[in-house]
Amino acid sequence: MTRQAIDEEKYYKRIKNLNIAHYAGETSYYAAAPLRKVERKILDDLPRGAKILDLGCGSGRFSVNAALHGFNVTGIDITPQAVQEAKKKAFNEGARDAKFIEGDMTAIPFPDEFFDYVFCPRFSINAVATFAKRKKAIAEMLRVIKPNGIVFVESFNKLYVGRGLLVPLKNILRDIWRRLMMVGCKLFGKEYSNLLPGDIVYKNNKVLGAPDGYAHLPTIFELKSMIPDDNKVAANFFSIPQVVGNIKGCDPFKFFRYSIWVVLAKK
Repeated sequence: MTRQAIDEEKYYKRIKNLNIAHYAGETSYYAAAPLRKVERKILDDLPRGAKILDLGCGSGRFSVNAALHGFNVTGIDITPQAVQEAKKKAFNEGARDAKFIEGDMTAIPFPDEFFDYVFCPRFSINAVATFAKRKKAIAEMLRVIKPNGIVFVESFNKLYVGRGLLVPLKNILRDIWRRLMMVGCKLFGKEYSNLLPGDIVYKNNKVLGAPDGYAHLPTIFELKSMIPDDNKVAANFFSIPQVVGNIKGCDPFKFFRYSIWVVLAKK
């Protein structure tokens, strides 16, 4: 059997542990952060009382606010400190319909067709290392949602040009170099120890002293390839201006904006 250049399971666990440390350092920031306009807009269009799953809930920023808006919310996060902070936030703000558990979005601890809606906002999907694990997370979201339910996933965009054209070009060239390095490692039977293509390290800018974070930057095309190829899911990809209604219909700059919203309707 040909040796792989990288042990993806080991890589996944390494990045997961690094991100647990990162998000544990940011709990105080996200505990105080409000709902964003795009999230309020989506929630305003959903029926009150619906059962919502919030994946990568962190300190309860989205979950608690959604519960206070009349939804029954369960938040899941891999970071124990964040889950404890979320429980405290829910208690302090009287959000009795917000519950929190520690868990991994690649193995959601709920039965099939349990929730009306699933949210994975604020780029939590990008903290999941390896394409296979991100694809598994999407499959899990679709598994636990009821027929006619909707999954909302927010992702970074590798082709974002808001900081200039050189940034996405640099991202693409860096990923080409990493792929070449992986091929070389595989040919010579060595283990590849760098980050995978599309992965970045970013400096904490919210809480002084928090460790660095790790994220994956996909394109819309990569996100599309994560969706099950069957007739049971209708997939759409929106920019924030489309979601909040500032742009009606097609957004010609959707492929180059900072944020992509993946909306999956289960038939």
